[in-house]
Amino acid sequence: MTAAPPFSEGTVLMPWKPGPAADSTGAVFVSVTDFLATSEPDVRQIYELGLELGETWPVLQGAVGVWLWGRPAQFRGGSISVWDSEHAMRRFVRWPVHARIMRAWRGRVRVAADSWHADRFDIESVWARAGETIEHPHPGAG
Repeated sequence: MTAAPPFSEGTVLMPWKPGPAADSTGAVFVSVTDFLATSEPDVRQIYELGLELGETWPVLQGAVGVWLWGRPAQFRGGSISVWDSEHAMRRFVRWPVHARIMRAWRGRVRVAADSWHADRFDIESVWARAGETIEHPHPGAG
């Protein structure tokens, strides 16, 4: 993880957090989430929840790894997660802890996402495509 991400100034990228499938060499599923909050206190809470969820990352079956990212000045943030399969990512989305958080924030935050399958985990390719989401205004802004 030595390459620098191509994200513009003002983007905070937390260190890579490997999951139990970190040594996966086959096909992967990548998901980029982009949350847009309406206030500074809300974005702070979202960041804190993201960090708490990140602490569980090492035990999430099928997780290759994750970066959390933020653009505090825009009240935005999210994750770039890599999974050994789409099924593993969907299992996380349905995980009761994650589902409870998403229900609690429904209507208070806007969410956009991009996801794709890749033949293998290539950091430069992931960052390039993730940048397409991160570098553009959130679709719920305006």
